[in-house]
Amino acid sequence: MSLRFPAILAAALCLSAASATAQRGAPRNERPSGPPKVHVVPGVRTGPSAFPLSNYEQVKPLAAGQMDFKHYHTSVEIEQWLRKWATEHSDFVELYTVGRTFGGREILQLTLTDKKSGKDTDKPAAYFEGGRHSGEITATESALYLAWYLIENYGKDADVTALLKTRTVYIRPMNNPDGSDMYRLTAQANRSTVRPYDDDGDGLLDEDPPEDLDGDGFIRQLRKYVGAGKGDAIVDTTDKSGRLMRRVGAGKGDYLLMQEGIDNDGDGRVNEDGIGGLDLHRNYPENWRPMREATGRGWTQGGAGEYPLSEPETRAVVLFLMSHPNVGVVNSMDTAVPMMLRAPSTCEETECMYATDLKLYQHFDSVGIAKTNYPWAGDVYRVYNTRMGVNPFTGDSARPAPLFGHGPDFGYFQFGVVWYGDELWNGGREKDYNKDGRVDEYEVLRFCDEEYGGKCFKPWTKFNAGGTLGEVEAGGMNPKFWSQNAPPEWLEKWARNEAMFNLYLAQSLPSVEIVSATSAPVKAVKPAKGVKADSATHEIKVTIRNSGRLPTALDMAKRVKIVRPDMITLRADAPNTRLIGRAPEFWVNGGETKVITLRVKAGDTAPSRKLTLRYVSTRGGVAETTHEIKP
Repeated sequence: MSLRFPAILAAALCLSAASATAQRGAPRNERPSGPPKVHVVPGVRTGPSAFPLSNYEQVKPLAAGQMDFKHYHTSVEIEQWLRKWATEHSDFVELYTVGRTFGGREILQLTLTDKKSGKDTDKPAAYFEGGRHSGEITATESALYLAWYLIENYGKDADVTALLKTRTVYIRPMNNPDGSDMYRLTAQANRSTVRPYDDDGDGLLDEDPPEDLDGDGFIRQLRKYVGAGKGDAIVDTTDKSGRLMRRVGAGKGDYLLMQEGIDNDGDGRVNEDGIGGLDLHRNYPENWRPMREATGRGWTQGGAGEYPLSEPETRAVVLFLMSHPNVGVVNSMDTAVPMMLRAPSTCEETECMYATDLKLYQHFDSVGIAKTNYPWAGDVYRVYNTRMGVNPFTGDSARPAPLFGHGPDFGYFQFGVVWYGDELWNGGREKDYNKDGRVDEYEVLRFCDEEYGGKCFKPWTKFNAGGTLGEVEAGGMNPKFWSQNAPPEWLEKWARNEAMFNLYLAQSLPSVEIVSATSAPVKAVKPAKGVKADSATHEIKVTIRNSGRLPTALDMAKRVKIVRPDMITLRADAPNTRLIGRAPEFWVNGGETKVITLRVKAGDTAPSRKLTLRYVSTRGGVAETTHEIKP
């Protein structure tokens, strides 16, 4: 495994030797051979740092050593596949480390391109990422599926072979292995990094995480019967089996409805300060806002981190991309809306995006819906925030709202590319039985019963939780492999559909070529009075083409100067043959052909007037041809 990019070291807090051994020792998808049978979360915190392994069936392969997308791959399994591919297909697969996580784990990335047809950086490139949010593991599976699909079909499928000969695909399946391991292997879940954080402002770090009180491996809902008018929820009679609960407000119900857990810090609240709390998808520099500010009047953003790119996982993304400006499309995937999700996140798209760029995005929106069958596609600011019609928390009419430090905004407004942050899976919201335009909890439960044999719901089961809780019932939807991620039986469909959209994005990259070149002597023309004649003896007309769907630069990329203009340079065998004046600078739209004229002085006595013409485009790649100037 070669080192392609300097490791980005996290400002890691010290771990004890025992913790480090447990963290890096036994394979992550197996229980350790001896006690303690726990997963250790890196970082010094005032709350728990070790949690029992849950040994989920959903993270076990159908057959050891064989690829399948009917289970969720652990980090150990993913890393094994990445190393296997890099070893067995070294002619077009490269594996390397792009950084290290907060917990000191390597962040691994693949480069897929035919090395014989050119360097990866000399070709237009796409970047795809999953696993930024630790619990959104369907996204990791889609990134892994795309890597597997390209590797399996290279040399067999004409489209895949052509893609990797002319373009580069960078794939980072798991940008946050610290949090992903915790999610896959224990009952715990968090949104993003495991860096300890004081969520409730009491000066303690991660001191009140949820607990799996009944020991079934999941953090589920609890309900406790307290009598009429003493609770906040009732049994929803829409479901005749009595499984579904409905919140009605404090003092209006006969059940208390809560999440599994206890009040660890005695502040009267439960599970208010779980593991971590920073959100890697609010840590990008574009329109970043702090989590708190002194006046109480400014915008703030939950999960934003101490400063833009404070988190090593996000920093590893941005620094890699900034050193690889050949990347022209990106998708950093999450779960579970589902939606083709993109910029802008803080403004109306018609006001802050170039019309030409927006038209391209809208094309990809429509293609994405066709390939995935998602119900929504569009921007964060308006479409995402108004897609439900009403705010599900307040009942008010939904309206546009800003989201700060978001990846797609950095991608468009600073990096100047087509950047999606797609949301995979739908929480089982598959069928609108009453045709009212939304899928409610009862319809999700009904679909679970009809299509999944009810396995997504745990019936309410009594047990004694001890302490102040006493006898309660635990139950509800599977929080990991239904509500947040697809059940393994459906995983392949969701992973594949999104991967095929990403494949389309990669195939849409600009790709430049030199079609032909002709030359002719310059006709002697008397210059205007006061204008000095140049010394050009020939003009070379170079016909160039961009055979891709995307232009060699979005209009936003031109504005922020993230890429250099396209240019044709020449190299002559004879030193006295040279370009006159500066090489023309230009851009080429997708599917466009242009003729570029170069003025050249060709030495009459040169034994050869052969030239190498080189078309260089930051995002469209590099093309070369030779041409000989005839006498």
